[in-house]
Amino acid sequence: MNSQSDLVIKEVDVLILGGGISGCTAGIALLKREDVRVSIVERGDYSEHKYGESLSSSVRSTLEYLGVWDEFCATQSQEPFFSQVSWGSSESRRLGHMFAESGTGWALNRLRFEKMLADTFTSRGGELLIRNQVVTCEARPQGGWRVLVKDEQGATYVTHCKFIIDASGRRGVMRTNLNLALTVHDRLVGVGCIGRLPEGGSLTVENHVEAAEYGWWHVTPMVDGRVSVVLMSDPDILNKLHGSQPAVWRALFSKTQIGSTLQSLEFDDVPRAFPCYSSYLRNAGGRDWVAVGDAVASYDPISSSGIPRALATGVHGAFIAVDHLFSEGSLLDTYAQAIEQDFRQYLQTQWQYYQRETRWPESVFWARRRAVIALSKDSMIQDVHFYESKITVQPLHLKSNEMHDLWSLCQRGKVLRQVMMEFSEKHAHIPEQKILLGFQELIERNYLEIAVEEEEDCVFFNTERLYFD
Repeated sequence: MNSQSDLVIKEVDVLILGGGISGCTAGIALLKREDVRVSIVERGDYSEHKYGESLSSSVRSTLEYLGVWDEFCATQSQEPFFSQVSWGSSESRRLGHMFAESGTGWALNRLRFEKMLADTFTSRGGELLIRNQVVTCEARPQGGWRVLVKDEQGATYVTHCKFIIDASGRRGVMRTNLNLALTVHDRLVGVGCIGRLPEGGSLTVENHVEAAEYGWWHVTPMVDGRVSVVLMSDPDILNKLHGSQPAVWRALFSKTQIGSTLQSLEFDDVPRAFPCYSSYLRNAGGRDWVAVGDAVASYDPISSSGIPRALATGVHGAFIAVDHLFSEGSLLDTYAQAIEQDFRQYLQTQWQYYQRETRWPESVFWARRRAVIALSKDSMIQDVHFYESKITVQPLHLKSNEMHDLWSLCQRGKVLRQVMMEFSEKHAHIPEQKILLGFQELIERNYLEIAVEEEEDCVFFNTERLYFD
Protein backbone atom coordinates (compact mmCIF):
# COMPACT_ATOMS: atom_id res chain seq x y z
CA MET A 1 0.00 0.00 0.00
CA ASN A 2 1.33 3.43 -0.91
CA SER A 3 2.05 5.91 1.85
CA GLN A 4 -0.14 8.99 2.00
CA SER A 5 2.63 11.19 0.59
CA ASP A 6 3.38 8.79 -2.30
CA LEU A 7 -0.20 8.64 -3.61
CA VAL A 8 -0.62 9.75 -7.20
CA ILE A 9 -3.29 12.44 -7.44
CA LYS A 10 -5.45 12.86 -10.54
CA GLU A 11 -7.73 15.81 -11.21
CA VAL A 12 -11.02 15.58 -13.11
CA ASP A 13 -14.23 17.57 -13.21
CA VAL A 14 -16.63 14.62 -13.01
CA LEU A 15 -15.83 11.14 -11.72
CA ILE A 16 -18.33 8.43 -12.62
CA LEU A 17 -18.44 5.39 -10.35
CA GLY A 18 -19.35 2.46 -12.59
CA GLY A 19 -19.00 1.89 -16.32
CA GLY A 20 -22.24 0.08 -17.01
CA ILE A 21 -25.09 1.44 -19.10
CA SER A 22 -26.02 4.38 -16.87
CA GLY A 23 -22.39 5.34 -16.19
CA CYS A 24 -21.27 5.28 -19.83
CA THR A 25 -24.46 7.09 -20.86
CA ALA A 26 -23.69 9.86 -18.37
CA GLY A 27 -20.11 10.04 -19.62
CA ILE A 28 -21.10 10.25 -23.29
CA ALA A 29 -23.67 12.96 -22.53
CA LEU A 30 -21.10 14.97 -20.56
CA LEU A 31 -18.59 14.80 -23.41
CA LYS A 32 -21.00 16.72 -25.61
CA ARG A 33 -19.20 19.61 -23.93
CA GLU A 34 -15.51 20.07 -24.66
CA ASP A 35 -14.74 21.80 -21.35
CA VAL A 36 -15.48 18.88 -19.00
CA ARG A 37 -12.88 16.31 -17.97
CA VAL A 38 -14.60 13.00 -17.27
CA SER A 39 -13.28 9.75 -15.86
CA ILE A 40 -15.07 6.43 -15.24
CA VAL A 41 -13.94 3.90 -12.63
CA GLU A 42 -15.18 0.40 -13.54
CA ARG A 43 -14.62 -2.78 -11.48
CA GLY A 44 -14.97 -5.16 -14.41
CA ASP A 45 -13.49 -5.36 -17.89
CA TYR A 46 -16.55 -6.04 -20.11
CA SER A 47 -15.75 -9.72 -20.49
CA GLU A 48 -18.39 -11.28 -18.23
CA HIS A 49 -21.33 -12.78 -20.10
CA LYS A 50 -24.69 -11.26 -19.22
CA TYR A 51 -28.07 -12.94 -19.13
CA GLY A 52 -30.24 -12.47 -22.18
CA GLU A 53 -32.29 -9.31 -22.26
CA SER A 54 -34.57 -7.41 -24.57
CA LEU A 55 -34.92 -3.71 -25.09
CA SER A 56 -37.98 -1.61 -25.86
CA SER A 57 -37.79 0.23 -29.17
CA SER A 58 -38.80 3.38 -27.25
CA VAL A 59 -35.11 3.96 -26.38
CA ARG A 60 -34.23 4.96 -29.93
CA SER A 61 -34.58 8.70 -29.22
CA THR A 62 -32.14 8.46 -26.31
CA LEU A 63 -29.62 6.52 -28.40
CA GLU A 64 -29.94 9.13 -31.15
CA TYR A 65 -29.37 11.93 -28.62
CA LEU A 66 -26.19 10.18 -27.48
CA GLY A 67 -25.09 9.82 -31.09
CA VAL A 68 -24.82 6.03 -30.89
CA TRP A 69 -27.84 4.91 -32.91
CA ASP A 70 -25.74 3.88 -35.91
CA GLU A 71 -23.34 1.95 -33.67
CA PHE A 72 -26.31 0.27 -32.00
CA CYS A 73 -27.73 -0.80 -35.36
CA ALA A 74 -24.33 -2.14 -36.42
CA THR A 75 -23.94 -4.31 -33.31
CA GLN A 76 -27.51 -5.36 -32.42
CA SER A 77 -30.40 -7.01 -34.23
CA GLN A 78 -33.44 -4.88 -35.02
CA GLU A 79 -35.63 -7.89 -35.77
CA PRO A 80 -39.01 -7.40 -34.01
CA PHE A 81 -38.97 -9.18 -30.67
CA PHE A 82 -42.22 -10.33 -29.06
CA SER A 83 -43.08 -12.16 -25.84
CA GLN A 84 -44.87 -15.44 -25.17
CA VAL A 85 -46.49 -15.02 -21.75
CA SER A 86 -48.14 -17.68 -19.58
CA TRP A 87 -49.40 -15.52 -16.74
CA GLY A 88 -52.81 -15.74 -15.12
CA SER A 89 -53.52 -18.78 -17.25
CA SER A 90 -51.72 -21.88 -18.46
CA GLU A 91 -52.46 -20.69 -21.98
CA SER A 92 -49.59 -18.82 -23.60
CA ARG A 93 -50.33 -15.42 -25.16
CA ARG A 94 -48.20 -13.58 -27.69
CA LEU A 95 -47.76 -9.97 -26.60
CA GLY A 96 -45.57 -7.06 -27.57
CA HIS A 97 -42.49 -6.23 -25.56
CA MET A 98 -42.94 -8.10 -22.24
CA PHE A 99 -46.49 -7.27 -21.04
CA ALA A 100 -47.26 -4.58 -23.60
CA GLU A 101 -50.35 -5.38 -25.66
CA SER A 102 -48.71 -3.72 -28.66
CA GLY A 103 -45.27 -2.56 -29.70
CA THR A 104 -42.15 -4.65 -29.96
CA GLY A 105 -38.65 -4.74 -28.62
CA TRP A 106 -35.27 -5.99 -29.75
CA ALA A 107 -33.23 -8.92 -28.52
CA LEU A 108 -30.26 -7.34 -26.76
CA ASN A 109 -26.72 -8.62 -26.48
CA ARG A 110 -26.12 -6.87 -23.15
CA LEU A 111 -22.34 -7.37 -23.10
CA ARG A 112 -21.94 -6.05 -26.65
CA PHE A 113 -24.18 -3.08 -25.81
CA GLU A 114 -22.16 -2.10 -22.75
CA LYS A 115 -18.91 -2.51 -24.68
CA MET A 116 -20.22 -0.28 -27.47
CA LEU A 117 -21.11 2.46 -24.99
CA ALA A 118 -17.71 2.16 -23.27
CA ASP A 119 -15.85 2.35 -26.58
CA THR A 120 -17.89 5.40 -27.58
CA PHE A 121 -17.02 7.10 -24.30
CA THR A 122 -13.27 6.59 -24.73
CA SER A 123 -13.30 7.49 -28.43
CA ARG A 124 -14.82 10.87 -27.53
CA GLY A 125 -12.11 11.70 -25.04
CA GLY A 126 -13.23 10.11 -21.78
CA GLU A 127 -10.90 8.18 -19.48
CA LEU A 128 -12.08 4.66 -18.64
CA LEU A 129 -10.26 2.84 -15.83
CA ILE A 130 -11.21 -0.84 -15.97
CA ARG A 131 -10.50 -3.34 -13.20
CA ASN A 132 -10.29 -0.39 -10.78
CA GLN A 133 -12.27 -0.18 -7.56
CA VAL A 134 -13.30 2.75 -5.36
CA VAL A 135 -12.09 2.37 -1.78
CA THR A 136 -13.36 5.56 -0.13
CA CYS A 137 -15.00 8.86 -1.06
CA GLU A 138 -14.30 11.82 1.22
CA ALA A 139 -15.87 15.26 0.86
CA ARG A 140 -13.29 18.04 0.57
CA PRO A 141 -13.78 21.18 2.71
CA GLN A 142 -13.60 23.43 -0.34
CA GLY A 143 -16.11 21.31 -2.24
CA GLY A 144 -15.79 18.26 -4.41
CA TRP A 145 -14.42 14.87 -3.45
CA ARG A 146 -11.22 13.03 -2.65
CA VAL A 147 -11.67 9.49 -3.98
CA LEU A 148 -9.24 6.70 -3.14
CA VAL A 149 -9.09 4.07 -5.89
CA LYS A 150 -7.32 0.71 -6.11
CA ASP A 151 -6.08 -0.47 -9.50
CA GLU A 152 -5.82 -4.05 -10.76
CA GLN A 153 -2.29 -4.43 -9.34
CA GLY A 154 -3.52 -3.41 -5.88
CA ALA A 155 -1.83 0.00 -5.95
CA THR A 156 -3.89 2.95 -4.76
CA TYR A 157 -4.20 6.44 -6.14
CA VAL A 158 -6.32 9.50 -5.40
CA THR A 159 -8.68 11.30 -7.74
CA HIS A 160 -9.89 14.80 -6.89
CA CYS A 161 -13.14 15.69 -8.61
CA LYS A 162 -15.69 18.47 -8.47
CA PHE A 163 -18.67 16.15 -8.87
CA ILE A 164 -19.47 12.43 -8.58
CA ILE A 165 -22.05 10.50 -10.57
CA ASP A 166 -22.74 7.24 -8.75
CA ALA A 167 -23.54 4.60 -11.36
CA SER A 168 -22.32 1.69 -9.23
CA GLY A 169 -25.58 -0.24 -9.40
CA ARG A 170 -27.24 -1.84 -6.39
CA ARG A 171 -23.93 -1.65 -4.48
CA GLY A 172 -24.51 2.09 -4.15
CA VAL A 173 -20.98 3.32 -3.41
CA MET A 174 -22.08 6.81 -2.35
CA ARG A 175 -25.03 5.48 -0.36
CA THR A 176 -22.66 3.16 1.51
CA ASN A 177 -20.03 5.86 2.06
CA LEU A 178 -22.60 8.34 3.33
CA ASN A 179 -24.55 5.72 5.32
CA LEU A 180 -27.85 6.49 3.60
CA ALA A 181 -30.88 4.23 3.92
CA LEU A 182 -32.10 2.31 0.89
CA THR A 183 -35.82 1.53 0.87
CA VAL A 184 -36.22 -2.08 -0.27
CA HIS A 185 -39.70 -3.13 -1.39
CA ASP A 186 -39.24 -6.88 -1.85
CA ARG A 187 -36.60 -9.62 -1.75
CA LEU A 188 -36.76 -10.86 -5.33
CA VAL A 189 -33.70 -12.71 -6.63
CA GLY A 190 -32.94 -14.36 -9.92
CA VAL A 191 -31.28 -17.75 -10.21
CA GLY A 192 -30.08 -18.14 -13.76
CA CYS A 193 -27.95 -20.15 -16.11
CA ILE A 194 -27.04 -19.88 -19.78
CA GLY A 195 -27.66 -23.01 -21.81
CA ARG A 196 -26.80 -24.05 -25.32
CA LEU A 197 -29.03 -25.66 -27.90
CA PRO A 198 -27.59 -28.65 -29.75
CA GLU A 199 -26.44 -28.13 -33.32
CA GLY A 200 -29.48 -27.64 -35.49
CA GLY A 201 -31.68 -26.72 -32.53
CA SER A 202 -33.61 -23.46 -32.50
CA LEU A 203 -35.87 -21.34 -30.33
CA THR A 204 -38.27 -18.71 -31.60
CA VAL A 205 -36.75 -15.26 -31.20
CA GLU A 206 -39.10 -14.27 -28.38
CA ASN A 207 -39.13 -13.68 -24.66
CA HIS A 208 -40.80 -16.50 -22.78
CA VAL A 209 -42.37 -15.59 -19.42
CA GLU A 210 -44.09 -18.32 -17.43
CA ALA A 211 -45.57 -18.07 -13.94
CA ALA A 212 -45.18 -20.89 -11.42
CA GLU A 213 -46.44 -21.42 -7.88
CA TYR A 214 -43.05 -20.48 -6.42
CA GLY A 215 -42.22 -17.54 -8.75
CA TRP A 216 -41.78 -17.12 -12.49
CA TRP A 217 -39.39 -18.08 -15.27
CA HIS A 218 -37.83 -15.84 -17.90
CA VAL A 219 -36.32 -17.55 -20.95
CA THR A 220 -34.59 -15.52 -23.66
CA PRO A 221 -32.75 -16.69 -26.79
CA MET A 222 -29.25 -15.24 -27.20
CA VAL A 223 -26.66 -15.26 -29.97
CA ASP A 224 -24.83 -18.38 -31.16
CA GLY A 225 -27.57 -20.79 -30.09
CA ARG A 226 -27.35 -19.86 -26.43
CA VAL A 227 -30.43 -19.47 -24.23
CA SER A 228 -30.74 -17.48 -21.00
CA VAL A 229 -32.92 -19.18 -18.37
CA VAL A 230 -33.71 -17.37 -15.10
CA LEU A 231 -35.98 -18.31 -12.21
CA MET A 232 -37.37 -15.35 -10.24
CA SER A 233 -38.39 -16.00 -6.62
CA ASP A 234 -37.73 -14.99 -3.00
CA PRO A 235 -34.71 -16.24 -1.01
CA ASP A 236 -36.74 -18.01 1.67
CA ILE A 237 -38.83 -19.82 -0.94
CA LEU A 238 -35.72 -20.85 -2.88
CA ASN A 239 -34.07 -22.09 0.31
CA LYS A 240 -37.10 -24.20 1.16
CA LEU A 241 -37.16 -25.66 -2.36
CA HIS A 242 -33.35 -25.92 -2.57
CA GLY A 243 -33.99 -24.10 -5.82
CA SER A 244 -30.43 -22.87 -6.24
CA GLN A 245 -29.06 -26.41 -6.38
CA PRO A 246 -28.36 -27.32 -10.03
CA ALA A 247 -30.31 -30.60 -10.05
CA VAL A 248 -33.37 -29.07 -8.36
CA TRP A 249 -33.25 -25.93 -10.51
CA ARG A 250 -33.13 -28.02 -13.69
CA ALA A 251 -35.92 -30.29 -12.46
CA LEU A 252 -38.15 -27.30 -11.73
CA PHE A 253 -37.42 -25.86 -15.17
CA SER A 254 -38.15 -29.15 -16.91
CA LYS A 255 -41.66 -29.15 -15.41
CA THR A 256 -42.56 -25.81 -17.00
CA GLN A 257 -44.22 -25.55 -20.39
CA ILE A 258 -41.24 -23.87 -21.99
CA GLY A 259 -38.82 -26.20 -20.21
CA SER A 260 -40.59 -29.27 -21.54
CA THR A 261 -39.93 -28.05 -25.08
CA LEU A 262 -36.23 -27.45 -24.36
CA GLN A 263 -35.22 -30.83 -22.96
CA SER A 264 -32.17 -30.85 -25.23
CA LEU A 265 -30.82 -27.62 -23.74
CA GLU A 266 -27.37 -28.18 -22.24
CA PHE A 267 -26.10 -26.13 -19.30
CA ASP A 268 -22.32 -25.89 -18.96
CA ASP A 269 -22.37 -23.98 -15.70
CA VAL A 270 -24.25 -24.03 -12.39
CA PRO A 271 -27.11 -21.60 -11.74
CA ARG A 272 -26.01 -18.28 -10.28
CA ALA A 273 -28.09 -16.07 -7.97
CA PHE A 274 -28.28 -12.30 -8.34
CA PRO A 275 -30.46 -9.56 -6.79
CA CYS A 276 -33.60 -8.39 -8.60
CA TYR A 277 -35.38 -6.56 -5.76
CA SER A 278 -37.12 -3.21 -6.17
CA SER A 279 -35.45 -0.41 -4.24
CA TYR A 280 -35.46 3.36 -4.02
CA LEU A 281 -32.93 5.84 -2.66
CA ARG A 282 -34.77 8.83 -1.22
CA ASN A 283 -31.52 10.81 -1.26
CA ALA A 284 -31.08 10.79 -5.04
CA GLY A 285 -28.08 13.04 -4.61
CA GLY A 286 -26.57 15.68 -2.42
CA ARG A 287 -23.73 18.13 -2.21
CA ASP A 288 -21.56 17.52 -5.29
CA TRP A 289 -23.02 14.12 -6.23
CA VAL A 290 -25.98 12.34 -7.80
CA ALA A 291 -27.02 8.69 -8.16
CA VAL A 292 -28.20 7.18 -11.45
CA GLY A 293 -29.29 3.78 -12.73
CA ASP A 294 -29.77 1.03 -10.15
CA ALA A 295 -27.87 3.15 -7.63
CA VAL A 296 -30.90 5.45 -7.34
CA ALA A 297 -33.73 2.99 -8.07
CA SER A 298 -33.89 -0.65 -9.12
CA TYR A 299 -36.78 -2.54 -10.64
CA ASP A 300 -38.38 -5.96 -10.90
CA PRO A 301 -37.40 -7.52 -14.26
CA ILE A 302 -41.12 -8.03 -14.94
CA SER A 303 -41.24 -4.32 -15.79
CA SER A 304 -38.46 -4.71 -18.39
CA SER A 305 -37.63 -1.07 -17.68
CA GLY A 306 -34.21 -1.25 -16.06
CA ILE A 307 -32.20 -0.43 -19.20
CA PRO A 308 -34.47 2.41 -20.46
CA ARG A 309 -34.34 3.95 -16.99
CA ALA A 310 -30.56 3.47 -16.82
CA LEU A 311 -30.20 5.36 -20.10
CA ALA A 312 -32.59 8.12 -19.01
CA THR A 313 -31.10 8.67 -15.55
CA GLY A 314 -27.60 8.59 -17.03
CA VAL A 315 -28.48 11.51 -19.29
CA HIS A 316 -30.20 13.34 -16.43
CA GLY A 317 -27.17 12.75 -14.21
CA ALA A 318 -25.00 14.44 -16.82
CA PHE A 319 -27.37 17.43 -16.91
CA ILE A 320 -27.18 17.72 -13.12
CA ALA A 321 -23.38 17.57 -13.17
CA VAL A 322 -23.19 20.32 -15.80
CA ASP A 323 -25.75 22.37 -13.86
CA HIS A 324 -23.57 22.01 -10.77
CA LEU A 325 -20.35 22.94 -12.57
CA PHE A 326 -21.62 25.88 -14.61
CA SER A 327 -24.89 27.08 -13.11
CA GLU A 328 -26.86 27.30 -9.86
CA GLY A 329 -27.12 23.56 -9.20
CA SER A 330 -30.92 23.64 -8.91
CA LEU A 331 -31.70 20.63 -11.12
CA LEU A 332 -31.05 18.04 -8.40
CA ASP A 333 -34.31 18.72 -6.55
CA THR A 334 -36.31 18.40 -9.77
CA TYR A 335 -34.53 15.14 -10.58
CA ALA A 336 -35.19 13.71 -7.10
CA GLN A 337 -38.90 14.54 -7.40
CA ALA A 338 -39.05 12.92 -10.85
CA ILE A 339 -37.38 9.74 -9.59
CA GLU A 340 -39.85 9.58 -6.68
CA GLN A 341 -42.86 10.08 -8.94
CA ASP A 342 -41.60 7.52 -11.46
CA PHE A 343 -40.94 4.93 -8.77
CA ARG A 344 -44.40 5.45 -7.29
CA GLN A 345 -45.94 4.80 -10.70
CA TYR A 346 -43.71 1.77 -11.18
CA LEU A 347 -44.91 0.23 -7.90
CA GLN A 348 -48.52 0.63 -8.95
CA THR A 349 -47.83 -0.98 -12.33
CA GLN A 350 -45.86 -3.81 -10.73
CA TRP A 351 -48.75 -4.52 -8.34
CA GLN A 352 -51.17 -4.61 -11.27
CA TYR A 353 -48.98 -7.13 -13.13
CA TYR A 354 -48.93 -9.48 -10.15
CA GLN A 355 -52.68 -9.09 -9.59
CA ARG A 356 -53.24 -10.82 -12.93
CA GLU A 357 -51.98 -14.15 -11.58
CA THR A 358 -54.55 -15.80 -9.27
CA ARG A 359 -53.98 -19.53 -9.80
CA TRP A 360 -52.17 -20.22 -6.51
CA PRO A 361 -54.10 -18.58 -3.64
CA GLU A 362 -51.95 -20.33 -1.00
CA SER A 363 -48.62 -19.39 -2.59
CA VAL A 364 -46.41 -17.23 -0.38
CA PHE A 365 -44.68 -15.69 -3.41
CA TRP A 366 -47.91 -14.45 -4.99
CA ALA A 367 -49.56 -13.51 -1.68
CA ARG A 368 -46.71 -11.10 -0.97
CA ARG A 369 -47.22 -9.35 -4.28
CA ARG A 370 -51.01 -9.31 -4.38
CA ALA A 371 -51.54 -8.03 -0.85
CA VAL A 372 -53.94 -5.13 -0.34
CA ILE A 373 -53.65 -2.71 2.55
CA ALA A 374 -56.96 -1.88 4.23
CA LEU A 375 -55.54 -0.21 7.32
CA SER A 376 -55.09 3.46 8.14
CA LYS A 377 -51.90 4.81 9.66
CA ASP A 378 -54.15 6.82 11.98
CA SER A 379 -55.72 3.71 13.51
CA MET A 380 -55.35 3.42 17.28
CA ILE A 381 -54.16 0.28 19.05
CA GLN A 382 -56.91 -1.11 21.27
CA ASP A 383 -55.09 -4.10 22.73
CA VAL A 384 -51.83 -6.06 22.46
CA HIS A 385 -51.68 -9.82 23.03
CA PHE A 386 -48.81 -12.12 23.86
CA TYR A 387 -46.49 -12.69 20.90
CA GLU A 388 -45.17 -16.23 20.68
CA SER A 389 -41.38 -16.23 20.59
CA LYS A 390 -41.40 -19.34 18.42
CA ILE A 391 -43.82 -19.02 15.55
CA THR A 392 -44.56 -21.92 13.28
CA VAL A 393 -45.56 -19.79 10.28
CA GLN A 394 -43.06 -17.26 8.99
CA PRO A 395 -44.38 -13.72 8.39
CA LEU A 396 -45.15 -12.89 4.78
CA HIS A 397 -43.91 -9.33 4.52
CA LEU A 398 -41.38 -8.85 7.31
CA LYS A 399 -38.64 -11.06 8.67
CA SER A 400 -39.33 -12.77 12.00
CA ASN A 401 -37.08 -10.42 13.99
CA GLU A 402 -38.62 -7.39 12.28
CA MET A 403 -42.13 -8.60 13.08
CA HIS A 404 -41.19 -9.07 16.73
CA ASP A 405 -39.65 -5.58 16.83
CA LEU A 406 -42.86 -4.13 15.40
CA TRP A 407 -45.03 -5.96 17.93
CA SER A 408 -42.78 -4.87 20.83
CA LEU A 409 -43.38 -1.20 20.00
CA CYS A 410 -47.17 -1.59 20.09
CA GLN A 411 -48.94 -0.26 23.18
CA ARG A 412 -52.60 0.32 23.95
CA GLY A 413 -53.61 3.85 22.95
CA LYS A 414 -50.76 4.36 20.49
CA VAL A 415 -51.52 5.41 16.93
CA LEU A 416 -50.00 3.21 14.22
CA ARG A 417 -48.31 6.22 12.64
CA GLN A 418 -46.31 6.74 15.85
CA VAL A 419 -45.29 3.08 16.00
CA MET A 420 -44.22 3.22 12.36
CA MET A 421 -41.95 6.19 13.04
CA GLU A 422 -40.32 4.42 15.98
CA PHE A 423 -39.93 1.20 14.00
CA SER A 424 -38.32 3.08 11.09
CA GLU A 425 -35.61 4.45 13.35
CA LYS A 426 -34.18 0.93 13.50
CA HIS A 427 -35.42 -0.40 10.15
CA ALA A 428 -35.09 2.59 7.83
CA HIS A 429 -34.89 0.37 4.75
CA ILE A 430 -38.44 -0.98 5.14
CA PRO A 431 -41.11 0.99 3.23
CA GLU A 432 -44.35 2.11 4.81
CA GLN A 433 -46.59 -0.38 3.03
CA LYS A 434 -44.50 -3.30 4.31
CA ILE A 435 -44.92 -2.02 7.87
CA LEU A 436 -48.68 -1.67 7.38
CA LEU A 437 -48.81 -5.19 5.99
CA GLY A 438 -46.91 -6.29 9.09
CA PHE A 439 -49.58 -4.70 11.27
CA GLN A 440 -52.25 -6.52 9.30
CA GLU A 441 -50.51 -9.84 9.89
CA LEU A 442 -50.32 -9.12 13.63
CA ILE A 443 -54.05 -8.40 13.60
CA GLU A 444 -54.85 -11.52 11.55
CA ARG A 445 -52.86 -13.68 13.98
CA ASN A 446 -54.58 -12.09 16.99
CA TYR A 447 -51.43 -10.47 18.41
CA LEU A 448 -52.91 -7.01 17.99
CA GLU A 449 -56.31 -5.30 18.03
CA ILE A 450 -57.11 -1.86 16.69
CA ALA A 451 -60.05 0.42 17.36
CA VAL A 452 -62.23 0.36 14.25
CA GLU A 453 -64.25 3.45 13.47
CA GLU A 454 -67.26 3.39 11.19
CA GLU A 455 -65.85 5.98 8.81
CA GLU A 456 -62.23 4.87 9.02
CA ASP A 457 -60.10 6.20 6.18
CA CYS A 458 -58.41 3.17 4.62
CA VAL A 459 -55.23 3.26 2.58
CA PHE A 460 -55.06 0.86 -0.33
CA PHE A 461 -51.97 -0.65 -1.89
CA ASN A 462 -51.94 1.36 -5.07
CA THR A 463 -52.84 4.83 -3.82
CA GLU A 464 -50.30 7.62 -4.12
CA ARG A 465 -50.24 8.56 -0.45
CA LEU A 466 -49.21 5.06 0.54
CA TYR A 467 -45.61 5.19 -0.56
CA PHE A 468 -44.15 8.61 -0.08
CA ASP A 469 -46.11 10.76 2.32
